[in-house]
Amino acid sequence: MSKSEDKILDHNYDGIQEYDNPMPSWWSTMFVISIIWAIAYFTYYHIAGMGDTQYDEYASELQDTGNQASAKADAMKKMWDNVQYVALTDTKDIEAGKEIFKANCFSCHGNNCEGGIGPNLTDKYWLHGGGIKNVMHTIINGVPEKGMISWKPLLNPEQIQKVASFILSVQGSNPPNSKAPQGEIWEQK
Repeated sequence: MSKSEDKILDHNYDGIQEYDNPMPSWWSTMFVISIIWAIAYFTYYHIAGMGDTQYDEYASELQDTGNQASAKADAMKKMWDNVQYVALTDTKDIEAGKEIFKANCFSCHGNNCEGGIGPNLTDKYWLHGGGIKNVMHTIINGVPEKGMISWKPLLNPEQIQKVASFILSVQGSNPPNSKAPQGEIWEQK
């Protein structure tokens, strides 16, 4: 701190007086350093062009994100191109399908596939065709006009195959409170 006496200016406003002291030396030093830093920064990035500007970094990050999204889309396309339309019969797969069904499908189709908002899945009648291929196709693409979403973005092909296999495994179970048949009788060809 300065050892000099505080100087008070001659004016007075509502009893408030103003000091006329110099800025502290550390404050003035920081101000000078910030001006030097700004000149160096501007020269390095904008005049000499030696570093990437924020715009360049942003564009680079967008390109990287685009490349990652493209790679992910390619991997997803490859995964969906290799879907196996085969009904699983292993008890472990059927139980896994049942758990996925209970987590995602029961609200419309009931706990025992008896139907509710959605159709009964235990009878021989199908709105969009029975069999593993038709059931998986319906799960993958959904039925938007009836309110069923596409499960393709939420479930992978293996999970969809397990759910479809579970649905086919409950055929003819006739649970209580089953919804009336809808659609046409499906016979495996």
